[in-house]
Amino acid sequence: MDAIADPTFQQTKARSIHTEELPSLLTVVLDTSPKSWIKFDEETDKKDNILHVLQALIVFLNAHLSFNTSNQVAVIAAHSHGIKYLYPKNKNNTDSGNGSTTTDNNDTKIDTVSNSNDQCIISPGMYRRFRNVDETLIEEVVKLFNEEKERVDKTIQKSTLPGAMSAALAYTNRLLKEFETLSLKCRVMVVTCGNSDQKEEIFQYIPIMNCIFSATKIKCPIDVVKIGGSKDSTFLQQTTDATNGVYLHVDSTKGLIQYLTTAMFIDPSLRQIIVKPNQGSVDFRTSCYLTGKVVAVGYICSVCLCVLSIIPPGNKCPACDSEFDERVIAKLKKRPVVPKLKKRVNKSK
Repeated sequence: MDAIADPTFQQTKARSIHTEELPSLLTVVLDTSPKSWIKFDEETDKKDNILHVLQALIVFLNAHLSFNTSNQVAVIAAHSHGIKYLYPKNKNNTDSGNGSTTTDNNDTKIDTVSNSNDQCIISPGMYRRFRNVDETLIEEVVKLFNEEKERVDKTIQKSTLPGAMSAALAYTNRLLKEFETLSLKCRVMVVTCGNSDQKEEIFQYIPIMNCIFSATKIKCPIDVVKIGGSKDSTFLQQTTDATNGVYLHVDSTKGLIQYLTTAMFIDPSLRQIIVKPNQGSVDFRTSCYLTGKVVAVGYICSVCLCVLSIIPPGNKCPACDSEFDERVIAKLKKRPVVPKLKKRVNKSK
């Protein structure tokens, strides 16, 4: 009875403090390079394609918008000849993609595209906000693929993924300035496919490092979903590790919705106390800008942070053309002096 009379067991008034979830911005960078997706389709006997990724991405975006009415999304495509904002649309277009409805002609066109594989992506009775995002996204993707087919220039272009990541961070920073009073949360998710070329990764190092510095400054985690391919992207793994993001490597598009809705919905504020579903260890080594070989110990330019395994010809940085000090180069070229061993005198004789 004494325990029951203890003040700790007495009824107290319920606390009337309600914590409201802060709005969040999700920016998705989708790699739509035809070269990587065609190779991925050939390896999987055309069982997996970008349409399955688009379906999973639509469900993921709708789930993010359903968490909070103030949540926002943005999708940027990195194609073979540049980047393109899929959602929201540019101001030059007639539809801004921010809550406006589309015409019946667009609806018919999108429904025809979505039903080409007997799989309906957009339902007529869908929630209006979801429908606006989904219709705009599919319409822009179809336009982008049609532009890729009509291109006459067949030259191999460099990867535009770092440029799309830079555009995503720039868009995120602009919205953070606009919604500064609301304490907007932000994160970026990169969806890529296949194995990247080793020569392309050499040129991606400096832009991706700049993205890492920018993301850490604005406290924006960068998550990566890599579909297919036998090798992991070293630079993207370093990106997720430095920005407290999540790196996932899935073999196919089967079950992609489950991967996205479980691993990629971890709130950035909880990632310090939750075990993130990262796979494998991160290789923190980089590659030489000239030779492409993996470098553990090498030279680095103090201007652009270009890593070299050999002294560059002409004593200039191959990335930014900065001239190195001749005295420093002379010291690096000097070979270590090995003192000559003195002959031992045999005192027994």
